[in-house]
Amino acid sequence: MIVNKVDKPQHAWLSVDSDVCHLSVNAAHKYHQSNQAKLIAELKLAESKPAEEITPPIQLSFQLMTCAEPPEMVIASIESLLAIKAADDEILIIDNNNTAVELYKPLADFCNSLHQQLKVRFYHVDTVAGFKAGALNLALQLMDAQSTHVVVVDSDYQALAHSRSAIAAAIHNYPDCALLQFPQFYRDADRLEVDSELNHYFNYHLYRRFNRQRALSTGTYAVIQYPALIQLGGWSGVSITEDAQMGVLMHKQGLRSQFIPEVIATGLLPTTISDLLNQRRRWIYGNAQVLKGYADIASVPALKTAAQRSSKPSLSVLTNTDSDTFTQRLAYRRAHFSQLSAWINATGIFILLQAITLLLLLVAVVTQSRFDTNLVLAPLYLVYASYGIYLTRRLWAYWHDESPLNRQLNPAMASTSASQRLRVWVLHLNFWELGALSWLPVLWGRNKPFICTPKLTIERNLRTLLLENIFALPKLLLVLNLITAFIVSPFSALYSPLLFACALSICLLKIWAAKVMLTNYAYKNPEVKCITKPVSQLIISPIIKSGISTVNDPLADTQQHSALNLISINDEDEQATDCSVIKQPLNAAKTSNNHSVNS
Repeated sequence: MIVNKVDKPQHAWLSVDSDVCHLSVNAAHKYHQSNQAKLIAELKLAESKPAEEITPPIQLSFQLMTCAEPPEMVIASIESLLAIKAADDEILIIDNNNTAVELYKPLADFCNSLHQQLKVRFYHVDTVAGFKAGALNLALQLMDAQSTHVVVVDSDYQALAHSRSAIAAAIHNYPDCALLQFPQFYRDADRLEVDSELNHYFNYHLYRRFNRQRALSTGTYAVIQYPALIQLGGWSGVSITEDAQMGVLMHKQGLRSQFIPEVIATGLLPTTISDLLNQRRRWIYGNAQVLKGYADIASVPALKTAAQRSSKPSLSVLTNTDSDTFTQRLAYRRAHFSQLSAWINATGIFILLQAITLLLLLVAVVTQSRFDTNLVLAPLYLVYASYGIYLTRRLWAYWHDESPLNRQLNPAMASTSASQRLRVWVLHLNFWELGALSWLPVLWGRNKPFICTPKLTIERNLRTLLLENIFALPKLLLVLNLITAFIVSPFSALYSPLLFACALSICLLKIWAAKVMLTNYAYKNPEVKCITKPVSQLIISPIIKSGISTVNDPLADTQQHSALNLISINDEDEQATDCSVIKQPLNAAKTSNNHSVNS
């Protein structure tokens, strides 16, 4: 028996604004029906044209990897894609490493409620190795073989009305680029400083010309030529930032990339300060993993031609001329280091030096040892010199951030005022210790698991939320500088006016930074929801019971196994649906073009 991974339909997007707004249920139903009719009409029109009149189209595979996400949020993201997708585009959803039936069952039911020709398919995988990279590699096995490009979409990102046309225009304008990276942006208007701090990477860092032409992938809304991704061997699980790793691999093979400075989708910020910090730790650690193994990523010999890669519609033949010259290699290395180190700073060694110096001073004071004051305090002067350089460089960067991308959505979001830029810079100082120390374990080979940023909102009272937020904020630098200020204060025998002023300044900056962060994550009325409609209202068509059959997987690899429980939703017609379950080890790291499962 052959069970093909048949396309699954979905509802149309209910909002074209950057803010989260929804139509009424009746309006949603009408919009869904009209969009289905439009897409089906496009399919029939394409089938009626003579073959010689049809040019090879851009065919996108939108791929959403979910892991215990709120189903109403994921459904809203899928609806946004349905509103903009072309008739031949597919939407592939793989819920992975999640056994909470109450979270993935509504997604399966939602996919069942849609017309088959909308080409929406849902899969559930209990366990897959390789974190998100493993799920993305599984998507390569299951996707439509005729797709020309893969579009990675985070489950909380909602496409704007112009996103499909923007992607097509970018592919047309940069035909030789294997990777086109669109910016990540957020629609949480009530967290302006956090929003601006995260957007700074795209507004300022990646926006610079030498990075823009050599962009690494940042994950969501990365548009990747399917043959190029197959040529790489799929997604690498070496780093927990598989997107950045893939970008480096592409450049090492002579493939090109481009940052497209146009906002085409918006996502949600982490719901708590703890989640925000954990997300940043993951980015820092993963990028440090890529940097550590950078020299081991060897360039690959001559590239295959388009004809050798596959029999798919001809794509541009990519050449490696950009990396042939010494100057170009240096330019790529500069861009790689610039992007991979964007969240990292070099003050970690000086933070450790400050801690060691304070420890020695305390021991000397307690034991009443005689020592040369100037000699003992000398390391602290070096420490504060490094802190001053770090703070000045970051202030310069945020001061010169004109926020060009913010204005595309809302001119009011552009941090143009001096006070607003200062607040964004100060908020960034909450990540100071993370950027300085979180990457150090990479040096001795310690591996950390991939931690998915949760989007579930847990209601808390004011006191609980405040205590959790204060507890989550990094406090190492605040404590070290409070101790330093006490040791070198005017009441101490080690009094140093300069060191006292420096320590006090760092303390005040850290307190200000904490205040700005706590203001952004202040208590809100629990009745206010980002997505107001329950899942039962989003799923308009009646839920259809599915028959279940067990099939075997020919892609299993005896060298590396991962127990999977894969659910594929397949429509036999508009009333009946067949749901297939694969309970067989799959090797998620393989990148096969096989799109069927034999039993």
